[in-house]
Amino acid sequence: MSQYPHPGPRDLDSPDPIVDPAVPRPVVEQEELHSVNPAGLERHERVVRDTTGAEHSVQTVTDRETERLRGLSKACQMVWLVISAIEIVIGLRVVLRLLAANPQNGFASFVYAVSRIFLGPFFDLTVSPQAGQIVLEIPSLIAMAVYALLGWAIVKAIWLIFAPVQSRSETTYNRYRS
Repeated sequence: MSQYPHPGPRDLDSPDPIVDPAVPRPVVEQEELHSVNPAGLERHERVVRDTTGAEHSVQTVTDRETERLRGLSKACQMVWLVISAIEIVIGLRVVLRLLAANPQNGFASFVYAVSRIFLGPFFDLTVSPQAGQIVLEIPSLIAMAVYALLGWAIVKAIWLIFAPVQSRSETTYNRYRS
């Protein structure tokens, strides 16, 4: 036996309830409030009231400053992503050269070709010690340090130029009368 009663034949044949047009429907009153404070906090409130006194309120608060900081954070993450990709390619080159990888190999030639783009200014900076086929590319290590510092400087510049300046001043006066 089912826990839900099944409708009988009379229940299925009963007509839908008729809505009397003479009965007035409750009148709905709607109010919208919008405010923005100097700190960038935007508040939007919508209040709906019916004639019975029931009230429904929806508040939306948007912090523009937080959204702006989130955008700055994303820009900095993109800078670090690019710098990290450059560092990884140069690091792979250093490891492949230390392991005396075959330059005719497809992967090694790809890493050498891509890293050559970023190592151009550093190639003749210092000598690279070598023993047989094993090479320690000092210029590549210097390039990795320079690119890391460059990424750090770009991120610092983004924050210094675009981040909001937060300042607060409070003055308190105490007067004592005798």
